[in-house]
Amino acid sequence: MLVFDQLKRSDPQLQLLTIMLCAGLAVLFAGLWWVQIVNAGSYQESLEVQAFRSVRLPAVRGKILDRTGVVLADNHPSYNINLYLEELSRAFKKEYTRSRPRSVVTNDLPFWKDWLGYTTVTTQYTRLKEEAAQAVTRNARYRVASGVVSQVADLLQTTLTLDYTNFYRHYETRLSLPYPVVSNLSLLHLARFTEQPLTALGLELEVQPIRVYPYGTTAAHVLGYLRKDDSSAEGEEAFFWYRMPDYRGLVGIEGGYDSQLRGRAGAKSVQVNNLGYRQTENIWSAVEPGQNVVLTLDLKIQQAAEASVRKLLGPDAHAAVVVMDVESGDLLTLASSPSTDPNNFIRGFSLAERERWHDETLGVQKNRATAEQYQAGSIFKTIVALAALENGLNPQEIYRVAENPAIPTKGIIYVGRQAFHDTVPPGDYDLRRAIVRSSNAYFITNGLRPGVFERVVELGRRLHLAERIGLPLMQDAAGHFPKPDQVRNWPAGNTANICIGQGVMDVTPLQMAVMAGALANGGKVLWPRLVDRLEAPEATSLEAPTVFPKNRIRDELGVSERNLNIVREAMLAETEDMVEGTGKKVHVDGLRICGKTGTAERKEQGVKRNTTWFISFAPYEKPRYAVVVMVENGDSGGRTCAPIAQDVYLALQNRELLVAPKRLAATPR
Repeated sequence: MLVFDQLKRSDPQLQLLTIMLCAGLAVLFAGLWWVQIVNAGSYQESLEVQAFRSVRLPAVRGKILDRTGVVLADNHPSYNINLYLEELSRAFKKEYTRSRPRSVVTNDLPFWKDWLGYTTVTTQYTRLKEEAAQAVTRNARYRVASGVVSQVADLLQTTLTLDYTNFYRHYETRLSLPYPVVSNLSLLHLARFTEQPLTALGLELEVQPIRVYPYGTTAAHVLGYLRKDDSSAEGEEAFFWYRMPDYRGLVGIEGGYDSQLRGRAGAKSVQVNNLGYRQTENIWSAVEPGQNVVLTLDLKIQQAAEASVRKLLGPDAHAAVVVMDVESGDLLTLASSPSTDPNNFIRGFSLAERERWHDETLGVQKNRATAEQYQAGSIFKTIVALAALENGLNPQEIYRVAENPAIPTKGIIYVGRQAFHDTVPPGDYDLRRAIVRSSNAYFITNGLRPGVFERVVELGRRLHLAERIGLPLMQDAAGHFPKPDQVRNWPAGNTANICIGQGVMDVTPLQMAVMAGALANGGKVLWPRLVDRLEAPEATSLEAPTVFPKNRIRDELGVSERNLNIVREAMLAETEDMVEGTGKKVHVDGLRICGKTGTAERKEQGVKRNTTWFISFAPYEKPRYAVVVMVENGDSGGRTCAPIAQDVYLALQNRELLVAPKRLAATPR
């Protein structure tokens, strides 16, 4: 009581302070009552409808490079103008209010209001049914957004329209994401957009990577192509509300190494309010860019091969060219014609290109170097020659080709009742001349000798004919070749056909490059190598690249060096004999080339067609490169294919002039 008695209860300052404290507490309690009691329902509703939306963010795709570091598949920035619709919400409401229908009402006023000048006519909003109100709302939103798009069009000095259906599909399903107004701006439009201020709300310039193939159709079948596919890759989160545009490789390197090139997608969460508009966003999983794939291809040699085909045969020729290093197995060229520009799968096909793509006769989808199968024709006579030599054939032994009674200038041989026409004139032939002139009768006769064909089949097995090579292109044919148990009791005519590269056998140009390499390198049957390494996208990365080994030996021919040399010398004569050599059009000054031409005949729906070949390797003294050219429906291997091989060897010769000094400088002294 003493304490209270000592208080100055009548002190006005103390009384004022007490009143202020009590007023503050009253306001606080009133606010708590308003929030927790009066507005509890609305806050609860907002909390229930507020949610997070997960968005998949694609990674930057890795590059594809040639062996010298030239980029064959790259990523360029794509500048896009996007519209964030949540920033237009006030404009939507304002336009709805403006466009809402009104009605005119005539009021019956009391006399005194009429006397004072009150109006008897007023307007008021018409009460709408739910469907009508929604239609007015939708149209109001569309007009606002369309007005913004029109401002962008005026700024860019181009024509833009807002598609009603697309706009509302986006509004109803992807409201938390921006609406794409313009994609892949040109440099001119980019400059116009960035240099002038905009009064319209919600527009932002965003940059996304887009796949680009700088060299167009060059190596198109090797690179492959992409299709739009934003699904999750293995090991990624499977469920997302939204997925940003992404691509997946289908064939070629883009398909075979899709998981490495794609990298790992990231993810962000977007908080949306009860209307579906974006509030905040947060990246909770960063993207991991894809690895670069470095190929063994040499861009300049690839371009030389493709340019030669176009120059000599036209852009729609059905042809393939393979160039392989005979010691390492590295593929320097893997060309197929005709082809299409893989950029079309990103930017879209023109009408003409789409018709070309779907033309089955043209077949631009076909990789003729690895996935199409052909009769080998006379190029397979090199293997028959090896088998005969291994069986004891004397290469100087003379065989006389008989005259064809119907065509006295050509030869013929009969196997039972079956006649096999020869393209060479009748006369005497040893092994060298039989290869130079490509005599059917000579090789059929020697292939039918006891023990020879069994060796032919064995060499085919060691070359792994009728087996896939397994390049990571998803375009790999096995071909056909008889197995030992198939040939034990089959007709002699079947054997005769195989001995001239026809009948029950089909090969790919890549398989024939492996065969040419084995003839050149001493009998090693190599695994062709197309990918040199996988490496991190950043040059400064400490991550070690994944290097794939070269010079992988798949098998051995198991023949003597003497017999290989005999076949090589005969193949050399085929290109250097300017009188009888069928491959002389491959001649390159300063380079001795071993070659073998071939022409295989086939019938398609009763129409006779040819497959023409030229297999080769050089230089003769120490073989380094194997070059194989195949042309469908050509004239002959010598006249159609050898000139293309000549252009390729000229490019290889130029390459050696550039590489040799570097190789010499790198040699330890």
